[in-house]
Formats: sequence, C-alpha cells, structure tokens
Amino acid sequence: MAVASASRPLTAEQLVSAALPQESPDADWHPVSVRESQVSGWEDQISDPACRLLLAAAHAWRPSQPAPAVVEQTFNWTNDNGGESTLASYGNSGAVAVFEEVREGLSTCRYYESPAPTTTYKGTVTVDPAPRLGDEAVQFEITAPTEVGPHVTQYTVVRTGSVIATFTKLSVGGRDIPAFPPAMIAQQISLLQQAQS
Repeated sequence: MAVASASRPLTAEQLVSAALPQESPDADWHPVSVRESQVSGWEDQISDPACRLLLAAAHAWRPSQPAPAVVEQTFNWTNDNGGESTLASYGNSGAVAVFEEVREGLSTCRYYESPAPTTTYKGTVTVDPAPRLGDEAVQFEITAPTEVGPHVTQYTVVRTGSVIATFTKLSVGGRDIPAFPPAMIAQQISLLQQAQS
C-alpha cells in the first residue's frame, strides 16, 4: 500500500484539471464544479451512526476531517439516470484516515432511515467485492424501495495517494445500467495518479 504522505495534496484547480473530460456541451452537460462549502448537515439526519460515518466520509462531508479541496462532476448518459463523482484532496495522511472511516462505517452499516421529501428513505446497504483500483478501494450499494421500484445507488470509493474519489451511479426500478462505467473510473484514477506524480 502506498503511503499517502508521499503524494502531494492537490488544489481545487489541479483537481478540476485532473477530472474526466466530458463530451461537447449540450443541454445535459455539467462542468466540473468546485465545492465551496465544507458544511452540509444532511448526514445528521441519518439514523445509524455507522452509516452516517460511511456516507459523510465517502462524500467528503466530515467536519472533523475537512478536505481542503473538493470538486464534483455530474454525468448524464442517454436513457439513464446518470452518475456523479466527488474528488477530495487531503493533506498528509488525511486521505488514509478518511478512507479508514469509509471502511469502518462499511463494516457495520447495513440499514438506515432518513427523512425524504414525501416519505422516509429506508436504505439497505450491501457490500460488493472491492475493485482493484488505486491504493485501496471499496464498493457497495444502497437499495431503497420506491413507488416505481427499487432505487439503487452504487458507490465505488477509491483512495489514490492524497485523493479520495467517490463514484455514484443511480438505477431506478431496474431500468438503468446499474454500474458506473469501470473504464471511466480507471481513467479518472489514472488522471489523479498523474496529477500527483
């Protein structure tokens, strides 16, 4: 396992430059955006503390371990609910500590509830086999029942040096491709490795 302190933290500008290139702009195109605020609050409404830890760390919303630089990217694919990526750069061993929070939360988080606009969101967490990416990686799914069928969000969380990259992919009612494209994840990890070398 690589030591995170050997990889230099990236600035927000460097993260934007290392983000995946997207096709030409159209109505569904979203540029890479820099997250200005490090405070969210949504995670406080998650019923299970382990799930709260897991999701806050995966989404770079940890008040105890704020990421100095975070960028977000939205992907829209034809006939699909799309996906998102969050790239968070941490100083020194921060990325190692935050990834450990992801792993720790995932070890016991299996079910949680949180308020949603029309009903209570009831998420069941399933751990998937970890992909062989970056310095360390985990993969899991959160499934919640809805009126139109199961709402499944697949997470792939990868630590590459001082950066944690989280990829989420939404599938509703079994109508969409369930996974974030592995080739795109591999390309993003490669770009982050190059940016830190």
